[in-house]
Formats: sequence, C-alpha cells, structure tokens
Amino acid sequence: MLLRKNNPDLSVKFYVALQGDKTPDQYIRLGKRIEKMGFDRIYVYDDLMYRPAWPILNLIASHTSHIQLGPCLVNGFYRHPAILAENAAFLDELSGGRSVLGVGRGAFFDYLNLQDSEAVTRKACEETILLVKRFLAKSDQPFNGDYFQANEKAVFRFEPLRKEIPIIMGSWNEKMARLAGGLCDEMQVAESWDPAYMDVLYDQMCRGADEGGRHTVPVLSTGGITCISTDRDAAYQKAKETLAVYLPYLKGIMAKNGLDPERADLKEALHQIDHLSKKGQFAEAAALIPNNVVDALSLAGTPGQVKERLENLSRSAPIGGILFSPPYGTGKTIEESLELIMDKVVSKLRAGK
Repeated sequence: MLLRKNNPDLSVKFYVALQGDKTPDQYIRLGKRIEKMGFDRIYVYDDLMYRPAWPILNLIASHTSHIQLGPCLVNGFYRHPAILAENAAFLDELSGGRSVLGVGRGAFFDYLNLQDSEAVTRKACEETILLVKRFLAKSDQPFNGDYFQANEKAVFRFEPLRKEIPIIMGSWNEKMARLAGGLCDEMQVAESWDPAYMDVLYDQMCRGADEGGRHTVPVLSTGGITCISTDRDAAYQKAKETLAVYLPYLKGIMAKNGLDPERADLKEALHQIDHLSKKGQFAEAAALIPNNVVDALSLAGTPGQVKERLENLSRSAPIGGILFSPPYGTGKTIEESLELIMDKVVSKLRAGK
C-alpha cells in the first residue's frame, strides 16, 4: 500500500478533478459513478469563463453520500472571502460534512485587468484563508488586511455545520508551500511528479508549520494531467493534446521538474508551441511536444507504468494524495478511462500488489 514516508499510518487518498465544461446531467452521472468506483474526493475546477464550481458541487452533493467535494481552486479576487466561506459552509451542510475548500493565488487575471504579481496574489491568498477561517468560526474580530477587510458586523447569520472545514492550498510554489504549512490542512501540487521537488515543498511546509506553532504538517498531494491507456503511444499523444493548451503557462514548473525551458533546443520548441497554442492551433502544437516534457508534466502511460511511477514517487517523497485530472485516458467515455485507473492502478496500489 502507498504510504506517506513520514507517517506509516496514513494511506494515500485518490482524487478526481472535473472541468467546468459539462451539463448538469453529466455532473450528476459522473459524481455518482466516481463515488461508486471508490475515489476519495471530487474537485471541480473554478476556472474563469467556465461553468462555476459551487452550483456544480451542490448538484453532485445532492446525488452522492460519502465522497468529499470541493472547488479547486478559488481565490478572493473573483469572489470575496465572505462569499467563499458562505458557499463552503452551504456545501458542507448540504453534503453532511463532506466539504473541502481548495484555495490558491488564482489565474487568468489578465482577462479582467487585475493585478497578478506573485507578491500581490500570495498575500491576498493568505488573507483569504484567514478570513474564511474567521467567518466559519463566527468571530466578530475586525480584520484589516492589505486587500480585504471585515468589521464586527461581518458575522454569519446562520450556524455552520462545522466551524472548521479542511482548507487545501493549490500551488506548486515554495513560498506558498510555507504558507500552507502554517495555515492549511493539505497542499495540492499540480503538474509535478518529481520526488526531489516534492521533498523541497514538504520541507517548506514543515518550516511553515513550525513557524505557525503547529504540531502536525499538512498532507502533501500531487496530481495533474493524467492519461492512462493500454496503448502507451496513444496515452502520450492524448496527453500532448491537453498539454498543448496549458504548456505556455507551465514553464515555471518545468524548471522545478528538471527541464530547463531556456535550453536551446527546448526553448525553440516551446516558442513555436506557444505561438501555435495561443492561436488555437492545438493539434499542431501537440505535434511539437517532446516525450520528456510529457513525462515531466503529466502522468501518462500504461497502467503498469503509471503504477510503478506512483510507487516510486511514494517511496521517495511524503505523498498523501494523488489527483487525476483530464483527459484521464483514451477510453470512449470519461467513465471508461476512470474505471481503468481505478481497476488497474488505484485498486492495485491500495492492495499492495
């Protein structure tokens, strides 16, 4: 069984992320099926210009009974921390205490001409988490941050089911990992499968926990673009098609995963991929993505290859959760691809086979 290196009593959990591009009926069907398969948590992306996460999560909550549910991720700029806390509390009540809250710096700020520098978004994320905790606890202490404020009148007019809802930091940034160590219950890393970098992030979480006077370190989870198939080449090809959309925004994490985006041959390829991707020519961009970039930024291959990779990762780094994100696989349906992941990867890892 996969275990966290620093805590042999805690087994790894397995999550599925859904995009905001489906119909209500599809979310009901997928939510019920994912729960029945045996996954531990469903995230719904709260990406700008897609369907919003909260109504989708409430819909799934109404048709499931025990799987954890939450957005991944929200930020205080698109919705004030008070609104985030209200939504998290309502989802928690509706689901019977199954709500989690994925918070991060956010993205796509350029769409709305908002400030997006790391210093601004990191501080705003910290204030968002502190304010969400304050609202859930029904505190009336005034809050005066750099970006958000609340006076003594800003107190819930209802009783939350739980005054503490698990907060998950979504980031691959070392400074954010330190922040997560002091404030959060878990850190969800994306597009990074490098054991050495996972240890770097975990060390920052430990430092943050120590600075915050905490006696435990939050769970460290990783995940991202996943494509598992019995046909390795088909898995890599479909992973490339997804990476073609996001690669222009992943250069920072590439360096953390051992690939230098400034290396001459890779720099030229990335320049062409950027150009094609931003023009919407994703098929042409995908054709230029090398396999080593797929290996660095996604979880792709046959079930056996992926299982071995996750086992090696868990032995080398303190991983407590694995998130599977689209496209999942090469099956005719999402359910078919997720069934393959559960039957040939997750179930075997849980059984220690």
